[in-house]
Amino acid sequence: MKLQHKAWVLVLVIVGLGTAAAMFAARHVVGASFAQLETERTEREGERARRVLDQQVQSLAATARDYAYWSDAVAFVRGRKPDFLVDNFDAENLGYLRISQLLVHDLSGRVIASVSKPGEDGQLRPVPADTQLGLLPLAKPVLASADPKTVLQTLRVVGEVVEVVVVTLVHDPDRPELGAQGAITMVRRLEPDELERFAGVLMTPTRLSFDLHDDKDVHVEVIDEQSQDIHAKLRDHLGRPVAELVMRVDRSLYQQGRWLAWTSMGLAALAGLASAFLLVALLDRLLLRRLQQLHADVGGITRQGPLDAPPVRVDGNDELSQLGQGINDLLERVRLDAQAQREAHEQQEALQMQLMQSQKTEALGRLTGGIAHDFNNSLAAITGWVRLAAEDLPDPEHPSSEALQQALKATRYADGLMRQLLAFGRQTPPKLRRLHWGNLIDDTRQLVASGLTKRCELVVTQTVADDEIDVDPTQMQQVMVNLLINASDAMQGEGRIEMDLRALELPLAAGERLPPGAHGLPHGRYLVLTVCDHGPGVPAELLNRVFEPFFTTKGKGRGTGLGLSVAQGIVQRHHGAIGLSNRTEGTGACFHLILPASRPDVPVEPITGPDSGPGQGRKVLFVDDDQLVRHAWTALLERQGWVVTRARDGEEGWTQYERNSQHFDLVLTDQSMPGLDGAGLARRIRGAGPASPPIILISGHVNEVSADDQRTLFNAVLHKPVDTKDLGRVMHEVLATGASRG
Repeated sequence: MKLQHKAWVLVLVIVGLGTAAAMFAARHVVGASFAQLETERTEREGERARRVLDQQVQSLAATARDYAYWSDAVAFVRGRKPDFLVDNFDAENLGYLRISQLLVHDLSGRVIASVSKPGEDGQLRPVPADTQLGLLPLAKPVLASADPKTVLQTLRVVGEVVEVVVVTLVHDPDRPELGAQGAITMVRRLEPDELERFAGVLMTPTRLSFDLHDDKDVHVEVIDEQSQDIHAKLRDHLGRPVAELVMRVDRSLYQQGRWLAWTSMGLAALAGLASAFLLVALLDRLLLRRLQQLHADVGGITRQGPLDAPPVRVDGNDELSQLGQGINDLLERVRLDAQAQREAHEQQEALQMQLMQSQKTEALGRLTGGIAHDFNNSLAAITGWVRLAAEDLPDPEHPSSEALQQALKATRYADGLMRQLLAFGRQTPPKLRRLHWGNLIDDTRQLVASGLTKRCELVVTQTVADDEIDVDPTQMQQVMVNLLINASDAMQGEGRIEMDLRALELPLAAGERLPPGAHGLPHGRYLVLTVCDHGPGVPAELLNRVFEPFFTTKGKGRGTGLGLSVAQGIVQRHHGAIGLSNRTEGTGACFHLILPASRPDVPVEPITGPDSGPGQGRKVLFVDDDQLVRHAWTALLERQGWVVTRARDGEEGWTQYERNSQHFDLVLTDQSMPGLDGAGLARRIRGAGPASPPIILISGHVNEVSADDQRTLFNAVLHKPVDTKDLGRVMHEVLATGASRG
């Protein structure tokens, strides 16, 4: 073996032995030091606990002295102020002062009055007799004292509870020469709630133990490597131990001592390698611990998710700090992106719902538009032939006269239904008319009484005399019919339907309740029609959905889900509101229809006018592609004195006009016709010369003609089916102007 190697072995052996000796010495010194520190800490914690308890005793003693030195207490002991205990020691005051029991003694020690804190029933009780007997030996030495300021402060054990007892003499502070007048005993029981408050002051879990140990005032019981119990002996006024106050504390000094001992041994082992130890220490302090912290923070982000986890802690301004800040910036960006995705998703869902709604509305428009032309033509023909039949009756009192009038009323109602269906997505403004709502209710009852609700009992209550409103009668009748049908369907066609008409003034007077749906209405006078049924009512989760288009609670084939949405649109266009609520009795639902009352100072243009009178032989070109409509309306017009020339489409109408352009006083034309439509025919007539006759458009597809064409090509525009009086009035007005719009 080379000498160099032997030297290495010798150095290694010596360094190893020295290092081992230093390791064991360091472990012994550190262990002994921390054992001493832990002993001192134990004594300090025990003394602190006893001082805190002594402070509570002193606090209770101060409270007792305050009351004992009070003139009212002296008067009470002397029997002159019987309400002293009631006025000063009610349940609230006992709880505030944390007094469990209170006794007042006379000079002989007899208990004059006593009170205990409330029991489970919340009532104050006197102190039990056995408790009084137990406290009397503590009060007698105080009463026997010649010093009026004598105070007894002690602890005693009753059952499994430690009590703080304070006895102080009652004397008049203004007349000390009178001496003691009695005594007050106050007791505070260290029950679980009091111990919990005490533990909060000590900031450590605390309990009482009645298993007394050796004579040491403070001793320690080790529970495990993590915690230990400190037992502080509690003594009464005679110095006798009564219980032990046990505090559970951690063994941080023990753990730190063990850690420091092993660290010292490690440092001693690395003493010969100072540079290596310094490097490890610097790496551990400046890098490794921070990396562990960063790793723990990243682990928390992994467990909780990037949206809920707290940010990474950043200390200093070096590369690790920049790395932590970069992670925080990445977290913030992820959260912003997640928020943006949520908002985009919500917007997408809202747009999807709007798209679905618009598609439903578009589908409804296409469906109704496809059948509207033929339906309106058939309805116009029916109206014409029914009116001819009514005029052919020789006697106005004929039994069929009423039936024909009801048929005409039904056709007008059907016309209104079709107009509303076509106007579902177009918000067509109503044609207002001032009328009495009560009369409109009566007409609606007659309309539905013989059919849709004939097995239901309709009860109408009207509590308002001035019931004038400005409405479109057909549209409003449609709303009321829809509500009555819904009420009848809710009761399976049998039951009682209640209609109540009353007034409403906004803002409400004190104590009044706002009807459902009336929120947001401007101030003013309104009329409210409430339609109530006795059915099962509407589930609470569906109350806000019943007015959605295509939403229905009825069975398959019994509802389209359009009735209430159309009704809501009509009411809103009348500047009113409609709401729904369940009856307070628990059965049935109530719809609240709210409309503004008429204002006498605001005129309303009527929707009908006087008859135009006979045609007086004036010539009319009537163009319509429906044969039934042409024949029916030609017969009606001819009976009124008009000379009618018929044409089955726009091309034939133009041919008739070219042949007799100087002979027509008026042109009536439909819009939707094969070949040349109504607007095209009007455009040709206007282009034929400045002396063209007035042109009236009569169509169920008025919306197919632009507003500009309606204004420039036609003198008037009417929607099929047209009432005879309306048509006569418009023809009379157009001819009275005498000028075309071309």
